[in-house]
Amino acid sequence: MNRPRARVATALATAALLLLAAAPARADDTPGLRIQLEQKIRLVSTLIADSPAAQRIRSSGNLEAMAHLDEGRVHHALATDLLARGDLSGARSAVDEALQHLSKARRLVPDGPARQAAARQRYEQLLASLERLMDAWRARADIHADDDGQDLAAAQGFVGMARQQAQEGRLDDANRSLAQAERHVLAGMNRTLHATTLDYTLRSTSPAEEFQNELARHRGFVDLLPLAVRDLRPSAEARVLIDRYGEASRALEAQALAQFKAGETTQALESLRNATLYLQRALSAAGLAAPPPTGITP
Repeated sequence: MNRPRARVATALATAALLLLAAAPARADDTPGLRIQLEQKIRLVSTLIADSPAAQRIRSSGNLEAMAHLDEGRVHHALATDLLARGDLSGARSAVDEALQHLSKARRLVPDGPARQAAARQRYEQLLASLERLMDAWRARADIHADDDGQDLAAAQGFVGMARQQAQEGRLDDANRSLAQAERHVLAGMNRTLHATTLDYTLRSTSPAEEFQNELARHRGFVDLLPLAVRDLRPSAEARVLIDRYGEASRALEAQALAQFKAGETTQALESLRNATLYLQRALSAAGLAAPPPTGITP
């Protein structure tokens, strides 16, 4: 059987197993139960012996996945033996156990194209987030200061490396490079937020442009928050505050966007700035000590 047909057969087998599991025979319907068990056992045999997933697991070198595959094989053999002895209940338990081990093994060694697609999606999300953060940081960083200049240069270097690795199809390496870039961006944004004075002067020629500038600033904080939570690992109590402030910020941002769409630019700016202040409180709770926001008492 060629590989495309093998994959189709495996998919059909998996679908059949799900249907069998979803509609078990009645306990007193012994002939029907035996037929279902025979079908399940044959399908498990195919999944263990001939499926692309089993071949992928065996060639992966993943010891835990191979152990689950071996356990699946043992429980399949037990199910076959119990069915031959007429122990339908035991055979059903054994074949279900075999399926559970096979499922665990497959999750540990995901399909190559699916894994690549997930890595590509993560790369694109990380890169977009980092680019927004770096734009926001450049607007406020003192690039002549040693620390900011070094961190910014390092972050740009890692981003460039990640782009090259992604072009070569090395997406896991690219994501690791982006993670390194994130650390430098986080360090730089942390210094910026610790500064006693921050230049948030918006050089805008109209209220609409001022709103867009403020929105870009706000979304820079939005992108920064998950980095801070992941890398600084705030306590459970802090996470409660972060969630609370984040929820309030999202509600205010939605309100600001609705007001701006309705032509209420002044009110929209006020709502958006309040949304940003809530984000600053969330960042403070995460461990990034932003200057104390004013005008709100959450």
